[in-house]
Amino acid sequence: MISVSVDKSCLIHLVNFVILIFILNALLYKPIREAIRQRKQRFEKDQEEISHLEVESEKKLKEFEIALEEARKNGMAQRESIVKAAHQEEKSLLDKIRKEMEEYLEKVKAEVSKDMQEARERLKGEIKAISADIAQKILGRPVNYE
Repeated sequence: MISVSVDKSCLIHLVNFVILIFILNALLYKPIREAIRQRKQRFEKDQEEISHLEVESEKKLKEFEIALEEARKNGMAQRESIVKAAHQEEKSLLDKIRKEMEEYLEKVKAEVSKDMQEARERLKGEIKAISADIAQKILGRPVNYE
């Protein structure tokens, strides 16, 4: 029959184990959890900013569509009351508005795309640094990523 005796060495091992858990928690687990939490907050903030920019660009597009529709209504009223020369002027005005709308829309799309790319690049750069720090803490020696 196997008997297990509880002596001083067992208690010492138990105390050592508890101390090790507290040390690992303070030096490894908490910093990793904090880094992950911060990264998640930055990501959520960037996502909110992207959403805000998308909503803003949609709002501007709707404003331009409303302005374009208003210009068309005015153009139709002018077309009925103005001679052939005025008809040509109306057409050039609509083309100008359409071109400005397209240019602005492209500008907004480019800004949103640029902001998204910058956010991705910023997060990519931070991921390497964080993973290097984690690997260095786990391995206990400097780690080089090439």
